[in-house]
Amino acid sequence: MMRAEFSGWFQCRLATDPDPHDEPRGVSGYVNAYADEPDLDRILHWQAPSFTRVEGPAVGVSVHRVTFDGTEPHAHPLVGARVSLLDGARFEGRNGVIADDGQEPIYPFHLGIEAPGGTVLQRHTVPSDPDSPYREFYASGVQGGPDVAAEIAAATGIKSLASVWQQRLAALQARAAAATGVAKVGLQERIDTLSRWLDSPGSPIGFFGVRMVYDYALRSAPVVTGWSKPLGVAPSPDVEWTAKFWLGGWDADALCGFCSGALEIPAADPAGHHVIGARGDDRDALMRRGRR
Repeated sequence: MMRAEFSGWFQCRLATDPDPHDEPRGVSGYVNAYADEPDLDRILHWQAPSFTRVEGPAVGVSVHRVTFDGTEPHAHPLVGARVSLLDGARFEGRNGVIADDGQEPIYPFHLGIEAPGGTVLQRHTVPSDPDSPYREFYASGVQGGPDVAAEIAAATGIKSLASVWQQRLAALQARAAAATGVAKVGLQERIDTLSRWLDSPGSPIGFFGVRMVYDYALRSAPVVTGWSKPLGVAPSPDVEWTAKFWLGGWDADALCGFCSGALEIPAADPAGHHVIGARGDDRDALMRRGRR
């Protein structure tokens, strides 16, 4: 089994209840597009999009560890690879019409990994019923409590989001003092909201310590390009991959959360042939088959 572990901050700018799911500016929910910001797009960005809010975390999910059957090779070429969601992935809850809060499926789920050396892996979920593709991709629900909060704090390095927000508020106030026009208006709107949240025990700051867990089987025809011998034998197109991850650490001011998980690629196809993580010396036929 090859296991590529990944983590990092993502962005999702989406309207929240009681606004409609496709509300572009935010009216009644806690999320608003401020004066100088583009419309809310609902897209889950695992890599930095064209717009991010200033003073927030740097958006970017990447591979930080690769193991083969639990053994970690030295300096594997996939370490540092960018992990992206392709094709405009979104949470598809739609105000409870499709899924309840905490169960929202991510659809489409098309995972892409791109390493600095040019290696690319791509594969996506395949719904049993394309006309109703959501139910089988639900999250397992919201996880919370002290243990989960501690794990999120360890993953993000943030022990107190309130402290981060206090520091951010000061930085935003400094920016606003030097800003002009619509940029100044947008910053002041954000400052007012953040100040109110810091003074309210019922603010969305409480979302930071919870997470949603996903476990997706990837069964589409895989795209594997730029594979080289140092990575092991190329993956078989006949074996499904598994993406297991959680999304949590929600920073409602930055509209960013934290992602942590792994892509698992089994080491053998259904016939029992070893196809990944082994030397390529006497397995050339399998390597050729894996590159088709």
